[in-house]
Amino acid sequence: MKQATSGQHTFKRLSFNKEDNIHFESFVLKGSENDMLGVEQFPRVVDAAGLCICLEGKGEVVIGAQSYQMKKGDMSVILPNDILFINKISPDFRGYTLACTPDFLSNAEIPIPSRTPIYLFIKDNPCVSLEKNEQDNLVKLCEFLDEYDSRKDHPCREEISRNLGYAIIYEVIGIYKKKQPLRQQPYSRKQALYFEFAQLITKHYKEQKDIEFYAEQLCITSRYLSVVCKEISGTTAKECIDLHIMVNARILLTTTTMTILQISDELNFANPSFFTQYFKKRTGVTPKKYRNVNRPT
Repeated sequence: MKQATSGQHTFKRLSFNKEDNIHFESFVLKGSENDMLGVEQFPRVVDAAGLCICLEGKGEVVIGAQSYQMKKGDMSVILPNDILFINKISPDFRGYTLACTPDFLSNAEIPIPSRTPIYLFIKDNPCVSLEKNEQDNLVKLCEFLDEYDSRKDHPCREEISRNLGYAIIYEVIGIYKKKQPLRQQPYSRKQALYFEFAQLITKHYKEQKDIEFYAEQLCITSRYLSVVCKEISGTTAKECIDLHIMVNARILLTTTTMTILQISDELNFANPSFFTQYFKKRTGVTPKKYRNVNRPT
């Protein structure tokens, strides 16, 4: 699972690695984790298809530009290039998640190309409630897939995994054919402003670090923008901007070989010294020390 940076005027993308012909990845999301999948603080475009079943707790998920309240027994379906944003999640949230690479869907010999009615219906209605037996059957199929897909030495592993993947897709299609989707939650004006602010940060955080720029883009005052951010997220507008810069700085420090000078230039700081002061003020350590401690061995 990785975060791949995209162009200056698009969202950051959330991707899943395909290694050793593995088309699938499953895991359990927990509300106690810090920024699950990197989509709690800012929206991401998902380079995958997948589903998430809420096993415990509750949360608010934004898919596209619509918000949905998920609770125990609800399922959300994400399709390639959907915009995903987890707005709120309870600490006791647990969700079983299965993701598959886009090339699996494009090669799938099943009737779900992107212009079919069922595909468009799922895309327009990504969240549904499951009966207990539907949830159990779906999780069981996903666990079978995970088990069989991990048998790297099996000569027919890919064929078995592919057909189990088809079975899961048909199971989801069957659920949708008899279910009513969850109702979309209307945004308040403040929620809409906050979401639009988050979108603007993902586009402009490198060259624009001042609140005034974003307030002007939203046609509101800087003071009101901070009030909205504090009310919706618990952080000020400046803290939101700083958080996004710091998340990207940490990613560059721990996942690339770029020098401190190169990272400073990438994030559009005046010079490496200013970047180092900025980073140390928010973490207590210099970028170099952070890299030495946190870079994977």
